[in-house]
Amino acid sequence: MLAVLLLAGCADQATTLDSASPQPDPSGPTLSRLGEAVAGVDSTRTQLLTAPAAVITGATALDTADAASAEGARAAARGARNAVRSAVPAVTAALEALPQQSATYQRALAALSEAAAPLEPAQKAALEDVVAAGKAEANAIEAFGLTARDAWPAYSALDKAGALWLERATAGWYRTESEAADAYTVLLRPQRAALDRARAALRAADAERRAATDRQRQALIAADAALAPLR
Repeated sequence: MLAVLLLAGCADQATTLDSASPQPDPSGPTLSRLGEAVAGVDSTRTQLLTAPAAVITGATALDTADAASAEGARAAARGARNAVRSAVPAVTAALEALPQQSATYQRALAALSEAAAPLEPAQKAALEDVVAAGKAEANAIEAFGLTARDAWPAYSALDKAGALWLERATAGWYRTESEAADAYTVLLRPQRAALDRARAALRAADAERRAATDRQRQALIAADAALAPLR
């Protein structure tokens, strides 16, 4: 939203300056630099937000498979395991990329702060709010990533146990759904406490991360309104 507004404004300003006067208006380079900074924040933030999204998608897929297996529902578990196979591999890659993505986002925020310096006080203040909220958002996502790394071994163990149970269920080890559910309970019993702790920790970290992301979203909306005269 903010990037689209500023880049559109910069493009209009550049066109006007080029056609209206051989002497460039000082606001031209200022708006151009600001537009580039805003675009940088927009793109790096989008990349950073993919990390928690991947983790939550993977964890949710595993939780869904866990619930189906706990009921002894072979068909439902098989369908859920298909989602697990597509979602879980992305988690490791997302967690590995997160620190660099956060650093890149924070550099983009610093560039935005520098680009905002020549603006009117209210506009500058709105962008500084974006910078402050963005730094808090990056810190919250980094904290989420650390929690996810600590929690993921429990999810990996769940993944392996779920795959083993489904293999046995498909091979006819269990005569009824009730028997299959009991077998799954026994199989997961040594891991259940650690899994519950991992789920609780990930849920708490994601709640904090979502709150920080929502604050940044609100800051972006406010900045968009403050910068409307630059259209």
